[in-house]
Parts: sequence; C-alpha cells; structure tokens
Amino acid sequence: MTYSQLSPGQCAAALLLLVIGVALMLVAQRRDWQPSLALAIFTALVLRLDVLHHQDPILNNRQNGWGSLPPYAFVLAGAAWASLHSHLSWLIIARLPAVFCDLGVVVLVGVLAGAAGERAALRRFQYACSPLAILVSSVHGQAEPFCFLFCLGAFALILRAGPQVSGRRAGLAGVLFGVAVAAQTWPAVFAPALLLALPAWRRRAEFTAGAAAILALLFVTLPITVGTPVAKLPFIATQFFETRPSFGNWGWSGVWLTVHPTKLPVWQDPLWLNAGSIGAKLAIGGALLAVWWWRRGHPLDIATATTTTLLVLTPAFGNQYLLWQAPSAIARPARLSIPLQIVLGAYAAIFYLPMNMLTWQNWVDANNVMMFVSIPVIAFMIAALPWQRRRWQPPAETASQGREPLQHGGGLTPARSGDSRSAAAGIQASNGAEVPSIWQDSAVSPWPHPDPADS
Repeated sequence: MTYSQLSPGQCAAALLLLVIGVALMLVAQRRDWQPSLALAIFTALVLRLDVLHHQDPILNNRQNGWGSLPPYAFVLAGAAWASLHSHLSWLIIARLPAVFCDLGVVVLVGVLAGAAGERAALRRFQYACSPLAILVSSVHGQAEPFCFLFCLGAFALILRAGPQVSGRRAGLAGVLFGVAVAAQTWPAVFAPALLLALPAWRRRAEFTAGAAAILALLFVTLPITVGTPVAKLPFIATQFFETRPSFGNWGWSGVWLTVHPTKLPVWQDPLWLNAGSIGAKLAIGGALLAVWWWRRGHPLDIATATTTTLLVLTPAFGNQYLLWQAPSAIARPARLSIPLQIVLGAYAAIFYLPMNMLTWQNWVDANNVMMFVSIPVIAFMIAALPWQRRRWQPPAETASQGREPLQHGGGLTPARSGDSRSAAAGIQASNGAEVPSIWQDSAVSPWPHPDPADS
C-alpha cells in the first residue's frame, strides 16, 4: 500500500461519515423524519466538508477528450482566483463549487418531491445524507452537482407550474437546461423527460428555443470569453461529438477489457475504439427505448429510467456517472430506490477511498475484481427501476368550482387547438395532436395558479 493520496486514518474517518449518512437515510425512512430545510442543508454541508481529502479533481482535458462549453470552467476560474488570493489549498478550493452546488441540489430534490406528491422534507434529507452524492461532490469534485442545479431547476419550473405552464417559464426552463448541457454534455439525457413534462408542442418549442439560444450564445462568444480563435470554432463544434470517456471501467466493457487486456491504451486500440463507438450507440438506443417504454409515466420516473438504462449499457464510464439517476430516484423513489443509493454509494466508496491507498499493480488487480462486482450492481439497478409506474394515473381534477371533475388516464389527455392557457382545466392543447402530458399526482395539492408575471 501507499498513502501518498490518502492515509488509513483519513480513509477510516471518511468511511465512518459515509456510514453515518447511510444510517441517517435509513432511520429517516423508517421514522418518517421530515427535518427542516435548514437542518437538511446543514447536515449536507457537514458531511461533504468533513469528507474532503487531497485527491486531484479532474479539471483538465484528457487525451481521449472531454468536450464542453466553459460555464463550469468560469466557476473554477473563480475558485482558482480565490485559492491564489486566500492562500488556501487548491485541492480544497476546487471542490467547494461542487459542494455548494450540491447544497442547491438538496433544496431542489425537496421541491421536486413536493411537486410529485412525496414528502419533500424526507426526500431532501435523504439526498443530503446520500453517500454517493457526498463522494462525487466532496471527494471527486466533479461537475455533476453544477449540472444538476440547472437541470433540476428546469424540472422545478415546469412541474410546479403544471399544465398552466406559461411560455416564459418554458423558455426559462430551456435556458437552465441549456446551461447544464453546456457545462457537460451528459445532461442531454434529461431532455426527453423535460419535453414530455410540457403540456403542448408550443411549450416544447419554446423550451427548445431557450436551450438552443443559450448554447448558441455561449458558443459564439468563445472568442471573447476564453480567447478561442474564430477559425477554430468549427473544429471545436465537432469535439462535442468526439468525446470518449474512459472505456472499460464498468459493466460489460469492464469485464471484456479485464479478460482480454491489450498493450495499447483504450483510446488508441482500434478494437476498443470500435467497441466504444458501437456500445455508445447501443446505450443511446437503449435510453431512447426506455423513454418510449415509460413515456406515459411521471417525468421523474422517465428521468430515472432513462439515466439508469444509459448507465446499464454504457461502455464508457466514470464513477461520478452513478449519480445521474440519484436526484430523480430519491425525489420520487420506487420500492428499491433508497437501497440502491446505498449499494451505489458503497460501490463508489471502494474506488474513492480504500483503492486510493493501493500501489498501481494492486489497484489494477482490485479494479479487475470490481469489474465483475459491477455486474450484480447493474442487475440491482435494473430491479430498482419503477417498473410498476410505467403508466401514471393522475386523479380526477375539478375543472373549476361547481363543475364536474374531469378524468384523465395514463398521462394522455384530449387535445385542442390553441395553447394550454386558453384550454379548460384538464384539457391539454397541442394543435390537434394527442400527445403525452404530465398531470397532478394523487398526493399533490392542486397546481398553483400561474404567476401574474408569466402572463
């Protein structure tokens, strides 16, 4: 063993804090704890700051590519300035943006849980104590919490407004989503769930326009913001589709690479390059199939199914990817969702903590074993999907005081021309086309009235 990155004492202390987080998640579930927002944020902050240790976060482009626009780079530039002027360690300062973004995610998980009819205080507290979220933000220092902050903000705008969502809100949700995609391309996996959450094609077009506008703005201003030569812009645009995360660190690709090692790196060997390209297409196709299979479900269930399917099939993987399904799965959990967060947290903790004390060869041997361990973990992920919630049955809704309730079935509602604001309550407008739409869950109070500012 080598303790150059992590000492046994630091490892034990971090693991103890993760165990405390798991215990709090389980006790909160059993006793139906619903602590205040302040307590949830305080708990999240304490667990994340205490787990910090000296392990370089992945901040720079790697040889095999990491395409993204610079929103999170701007955040890290601020962190670099703070480190320079405060004389505090960059290894700590670089993780603080992820930690504080994750505190915002704690808040938004509660907001989404409330919009879905769940116990908001319980769910945000469980996310605050999630070992997986703690590890990704405070140990790995990845951009996932930043992306979630904007993605979940888009979900919150849409789900809280309900069928009366205005064009302004839809467009603003698109802008938030666009920022998330600009920071890292993977949040695009949430696009189907967000689009299906909108009640009409007009609102979907406004959402898409908002996302496209912010992405275009961030791209064309690269010469001003980061000094990109204008002549290089077409080349940079292609790099977003050439990104190749590490192949063979998970699931089928990990097992294959373990039993059939080659001398060339995975980003140079033609075998692995072709396997990664085909496998990526397979994963995307599987994610789209999951969207179709859950298309009449709640948007949070669609998000959980899509991200989980992508993780199950992907050939290219980093441990931070395990967090992708966590906010939606915790905000609206299925029967096995909370146990799954504990299993995934334990799996990731092995990589983030004790394996960082191994010499290179011992690390390789342990990693080979973990590739086979990932297979039952994947099986558990599949079992934990919301299989019984493929068709969401919203309750009867009263159109207005004194009227008979209108029944809706399976997330599909009658369509009328015009937009949703001119439609009667309970009737969705989509220019004559019948489309999936999302309605109020059985435990939710009636949708709030639209903001006067949105009119």
